[in-house]
Amino acid sequence: MSMKYSDGRAGMSGKLSKIAGKLKRQPLPARIALTAAAVLLLFYLVFLLAPYPQLSAFLKRQNSTRFYDRNGRLLYILPLSDGLRREYYSLDEIPEQLQKIFIYSEDRYFYFHPGVNPSAIIRAARQNVYGKRTVSGASTITMQLARIITPRRKGKPVTTAVKIREMINALRIEAKLSKKKVLELYINSLPFGLQTEGVGSAARTFFGRSVKELSTAQMLALSVIPRRPAYYSLFNNPANSYDAAMETGKKINFYVTDEEWENLSAPHTFSYPNECPHYVNWICSQFAEDSSRIPDKLEIAVDSNLNSMIERAVQEQISLYEDARINNGAAFVINNRTGQIIAWVGNGNFHDPNGGQINGVVTKHQAGSSMKPFLYALALENGFEPSAILPDIPQDFGGANVYVPLNFNNRYNGPQRMRVCLASSLNIPAVYLLYHLGIDSYMNRLYECDFDSLKGTRENAGLSLALGSGEVTLYELVRAFSIFPRGGTLPELHFEKSASLETDYVRVFRQDTSRIICDFLSDKNARSLGFGRPKAFAAPYPCIFKTGTSNQFQDIVALGATSLYTAGVWLGNFNGETVIKKTGSSIPAQIVRMILDYLTDNGTKPGTAEPFAQPEFYKKVPVCTLSGMIPSADCPSVAPEYVRTADSDKDAVLSESYKTCSWHYEQNRLLKIRYPSEYQHWSAGRNISGSAGFPEDGSSYSTPLDFLYPTDGAVFVYDRSVPKDVQYLRVQAYGGKYSEAELFADGVSAGTAGGRFTWQIPLEYGAHTLTVKCAGEQKSITYSVK
Repeated sequence: MSMKYSDGRAGMSGKLSKIAGKLKRQPLPARIALTAAAVLLLFYLVFLLAPYPQLSAFLKRQNSTRFYDRNGRLLYILPLSDGLRREYYSLDEIPEQLQKIFIYSEDRYFYFHPGVNPSAIIRAARQNVYGKRTVSGASTITMQLARIITPRRKGKPVTTAVKIREMINALRIEAKLSKKKVLELYINSLPFGLQTEGVGSAARTFFGRSVKELSTAQMLALSVIPRRPAYYSLFNNPANSYDAAMETGKKINFYVTDEEWENLSAPHTFSYPNECPHYVNWICSQFAEDSSRIPDKLEIAVDSNLNSMIERAVQEQISLYEDARINNGAAFVINNRTGQIIAWVGNGNFHDPNGGQINGVVTKHQAGSSMKPFLYALALENGFEPSAILPDIPQDFGGANVYVPLNFNNRYNGPQRMRVCLASSLNIPAVYLLYHLGIDSYMNRLYECDFDSLKGTRENAGLSLALGSGEVTLYELVRAFSIFPRGGTLPELHFEKSASLETDYVRVFRQDTSRIICDFLSDKNARSLGFGRPKAFAAPYPCIFKTGTSNQFQDIVALGATSLYTAGVWLGNFNGETVIKKTGSSIPAQIVRMILDYLTDNGTKPGTAEPFAQPEFYKKVPVCTLSGMIPSADCPSVAPEYVRTADSDKDAVLSESYKTCSWHYEQNRLLKIRYPSEYQHWSAGRNISGSAGFPEDGSSYSTPLDFLYPTDGAVFVYDRSVPKDVQYLRVQAYGGKYSEAELFADGVSAGTAGGRFTWQIPLEYGAHTLTVKCAGEQKSITYSVK
């Protein structure tokens, strides 16, 4: 009784028996051939499937990456450890003639053996026996490659076991790789001495040219060097090299005359390029962070011509303003649509001993007022209208710790439209916005803009954050600023030339918000209050600008953008020294303007500087330039401003604040201004008549004597960013029975004021007492400065 196996083993056994039976019926030679074929197939499968860790590691090793710019210009060739250069080229990039020279001179049957050439081994053995020395090693190209992958031990004799191991490894290589790949690895890995491996780097080392530009004589010269690099060196032993090269040429019918050899094979030292060094180093660091291998060839999107132009411009400004302690500079430029990095200058001179190799694009600096657009965008998305009026008047903010901001020029401009406040970079309105929006809300939005440098700084962040006191990188700043011309989305940046239209992005602000900010920052009239009309901002094409200065004047920053490009420039120093204030942010702004001019061809290059899109749910209507309301017949000045509209009816204005102006009125044929209460003391200090709440005839006040500013118990934080001689406390009082009052600061008279009770006293550290006296009536408060 026979038993059948459920797993099919009986069936398999039967099949094998049938095959064995058929094999026995074959003639003896056929049986031998079939058996040999089966054994070879078995070995092949073993070599194919068995792991070869040395080969795997060899295929993953780093080569000398060639970096090219967007126009195909060679920028840099990455040196490996100890300065070794090993460029890698695909077989298609290596001249066919050069391939033939190496094949015919080293292994003419390369394409016909499995990695080991039996006839060559027999021939070499016979020659070595008859010659009583090693005449020939019978090494194939694959065996030589195996020796490169697993080098022989130095100082150890080459035994038969060593040779057998190399043969086995050659068979393993051939089982796993194609012939073309084997030849490609071999030609790119040959040692040529002088810290050079591979024909690509050898072509540069010995002849100062690429492998594609080699002449026949130069190819022949290179083919013999790997045999004994020192003995056949073109620099040290040109005669040896010539003899061996000519002998090789005769064997393969590649002839060159002595004159051709003299003219074409003369060694020439190659000067390795080192363009965009900060950028290349940063790219390499990105691969290192991911523990990934850098490709053998990288075509990056950078425009090296622009990069060089920026480097020269930065160096010129550093030289020009050396007395102002500007020692370093950086620039960063991106394509808004693709996210490609177009220019990266980490410092004006990479070789400058004064911090030249520090990469200013990724070094943290205070951005100053260049951060304000993000705050104003947040305000627009939290209830503030584009037509809103913001106070640029003396005021303090906070509770226990009072923050008193000052404008850069130490002037107060009164009520100003939001557009003017941003475009002219007024400080007090920015702090006013942050005070009402909240620091946490602003910080969270900055995190959404990928200002990672600010993470972990919340505990130390105060209202000075509105003026850019937080430290960020130029990389983060330029990328975030591109949000506005992009319509509210944050791009993912790329260094590859092949990057297409970028689709991977994060929305940070609404589209209309970004479009309104672009309109604010491109408004030359709105900018004139703070900056006048500098030439740097007077571009003949649509663009936006924003500048900033750090609170200690170590950093001056300028940002600019068109519809297609965003650029940023930082100037200052890495050692923390204060930049002399008179320089101003107009210096980096000039470089930004130069960059945008180049990229747009002064606005004539199509698609580079299109008009910024208009917001979808807003329309421009006339407003009073003082109140931001619907102008009345008494309003002397009007300007167009955005107001919200209904989704279904673009002509229907929704903004509740858009009412007829109540600030201007006529009295006795004279134009009067009825300022809201928060502006009364500012207007009084400017001697502006018609401010509601104050008698215009100089008669006495009927309200009790009191302080309007500061409040009792206020704690002021001394602003080290402002020179001491311009820091003062503006004291305001009101009430009393007469129009004259005297102020005492710590018991010392600060003078008498008439009409509007206003004094200015120095802001000094410590605890202080203020007393105001008016006709027998007095009021005292305390404050402190820390």
